[in-house]
Amino acid sequence: MTRRILGWIGPVIVGIGVAVGAWGVWYMVHARPTPGAEIDRVPIDDRRALVVRAEAGGDRAFVELRDGDAVVWQALVPRYGGRPGAPGIAWSPVAVSVRVIRDGHAELFALSMHDASKLGGMRLAPDHGPIAPTDGPVTLTDHTRSYEIVSGPDWHQLVAIDLPSGRALWARELGPAPVRAGGVTDGADGGRVWIDQGAGPHAFTALTGTEEGTR
Repeated sequence: MTRRILGWIGPVIVGIGVAVGAWGVWYMVHARPTPGAEIDRVPIDDRRALVVRAEAGGDRAFVELRDGDAVVWQALVPRYGGRPGAPGIAWSPVAVSVRVIRDGHAELFALSMHDASKLGGMRLAPDHGPIAPTDGPVTLTDHTRSYEIVSGPDWHQLVAIDLPSGRALWARELGPAPVRAGGVTDGADGGRVWIDQGAGPHAFTALTGTEEGTR
């Protein structure tokens, strides 16, 4: 009798292993993240665009480079930090920066424009606490640098990022007044970043962050 029972143990173990393996395959297929609704779109030219889509049933986001209706590449990132009308994306011919939110803090992901491979990442405003929702702009760009506006309950900071290298160039504290608007102007000396806040617009040299008063 003992031998007969022992003889069944091997097939039972094998059967359990097959069942667990099949369940694992099913879980991987059904748990695989999938894109959901489009939540933002940033045109590059008359055909190409960077499209942000929510993760179906999740909190993350998909970033896609699209050429017409064709998806050139797709990358999964943490929760998107931009919104329609205030994008969290900047791009150059080399890299794409994506503003994301993780653990209540603003971060920047840098992806290769060629194939979406991750080039790096950084936490923005690391000396400050968690960010707060804002009605103002999120990311400004001249396609050489991105200018990230990071906002908390009583603080705002402007951070300049070199897109090809992903390196932070400078950061400036903006104070507690809400940021209403912002933009980038061209110039032979590198241009200006302007911020409409408090008493009115003021500007910073794009290359160095030197404040220049009103724009």
